[in-house]
Amino acid sequence: MGERATRIPVNIKAIYYLKNSEGEGRIVDISTGGIGMEVRQIFVSGDLVRIVFRIPDQSNVEIDFWGIVRNVTGNLVGINFEEISNENREKIDKYVTNLLLQSGKGAKESF
Repeated sequence: MGERATRIPVNIKAIYYLKNSEGEGRIVDISTGGIGMEVRQIFVSGDLVRIVFRIPDQSNVEIDFWGIVRNVTGNLVGINFEEISNENREKIDKYVTNLLLQSGKGAKESF
């Protein structure tokens, strides 16, 4: 049994930039390691994608990062944080930690 960062269900609109296209997706879960996003475009594992979104309840906080597509299941794409500023990583960690506290879950879960 391994452990991975706990994923928290969310519903956050995001803009993505993939190669020469731009589209809108919906982040459906987030952890300290990455996000799950619903998209209406074909993504392939290994794709480098730029994601921009705002943290709910903190509309002035914009997160902007580059991620690598790790898995694709239908319209759901798993993206790991690849290039992300320390500042943005801290904001995400804080956001995820707050959600974990609200949900009563730990920061790691078995899988």
